Amino acid sequence: MIERFKKYLEFLDKSLNKMFESQAPFIKCKKGCAYCCKEGEYPMSELEFINLMMFYNELNEDIKDKINEKIDNLLQNPKEKIYECPFLIDNECKVYPARAIICRTFGLISFNKNNKKKIPFCVDINLNYSNVYDKKSQKIIKNAEDGTEPLAFNIDRSYLRNKNYEKEFNLFFGEDKALIEWLEEEFK
Repeated sequence: MIERFKKYLEFLDKSLNKMFESQAPFIKCKKGCAYCCKEGEYPMSELEFINLMMFYNELNEDIKDKINEKIDNLLQNPKEKIYECPFLIDNECKVYPARAIICRTFGLISFNKNNKKKIPFCVDINLNYSNVYDKKSQKIIKNAEDGTEPLAFNIDRSYLRNKNYEKEFNLFFGEDKALIEWLEEEFK
């Protein structure tokens, strides 16, 4: 099933890459930023977690030791809802090729459940979409340079992991949990 999931991720990444490219004037993501990895819950499906852990198991022991130390520290206070991802070492995701769907989609404007634009929180520190975001009104404005307005995408996890994709790729995503809950089970 993991090989089929990897095929699905290739398909997903092609679509997401096009979305990120279309939003290039508004995206400030770059290697080393990692702001989105420092405060989150990181929800993922069982299949995503299995894929992530298979990649983790192939890491060199020095990196695994650093990750394990962060996991141990995190699991000492499992009530925390918002935390730094333990796979982030020196501002670099050590499981990047196997990262969860939520990580792959972060940074784009999406639609919320009420079909309104949801802007990534990194706009607050002058990153993604900050060049077209009015903090006073908390709304997106047109790009002053060319008059364009950023697009929003249907990248909700429930859409990207729906039954049609499960059928098409012969997958079962399984249960959904926050990363810390999966780690509690894995590292008990």
